[in-house]
Amino acid sequence: MSDALLEAEALIEQLPDAVSRRTLGERLTKAIAELRTAGHQIQRMTALIETADLIDYGKPAQQREILDEMIDCAQSVGEALETAEDAVALRAAVDEYSNDLIRAIASLDRSLREHWRVLANERFQPLVGLGELLASMNVANNLGPRLTACGRKGIASTNASSATELHASVTALSSEYDALQAERAAEIGEDEVGEFINALADKRATLAMVTPKVQAWLAEHAALDRLGITTR
Repeated sequence: MSDALLEAEALIEQLPDAVSRRTLGERLTKAIAELRTAGHQIQRMTALIETADLIDYGKPAQQREILDEMIDCAQSVGEALETAEDAVALRAAVDEYSNDLIRAIASLDRSLREHWRVLANERFQPLVGLGELLASMNVANNLGPRLTACGRKGIASTNASSATELHASVTALSSEYDALQAERAAEIGEDEVGEFINALADKRATLAMVTPKVQAWLAEHAALDRLGITTR
């Protein structure tokens, strides 16, 4: 057999491996392009998980299922990408990332934002009215306006454009809320005075709630002449 034929035979024997390497190389190039958003998605998942922990998301079974689905899918994609040894396995891993994981992240994002919207309205909306009321009573340390500002920021935080921005807002607001509530409790108490002031802010106060202690507190803050009486 001539040298040319021997070389040709050797090339033919190597052809399947060469084709496989080329296919894997082409698939790898496409995978790199499709995975270019992976860094952003990892950052997004981290923010969502940390926010979920801050706002007690995941206690209801439906929420827990959505959260677990994203975490499980992320782990599955990571393992598939790490162990892929040929073009077929790599294609399957990238498809799982592009379809299943992205969808799971979006589902958690929507569900978590809805949970926060409800929680933020419950927690921060009352601060607006309470702050305005305390401002009219000239309560010390500018507490009223600061409560109002915190309440409005809390409500506005539901419109955060990204998961990382939402996490930053929730983190800051949680600290501010706790600090202001502690200051409010120190200033107006958690007893009948606090109960009356909160009820007044919610427009559910009654004359029966005006105890001697409440009246003394209102007099101390020159608020008696600012309050009127209406019938229900």
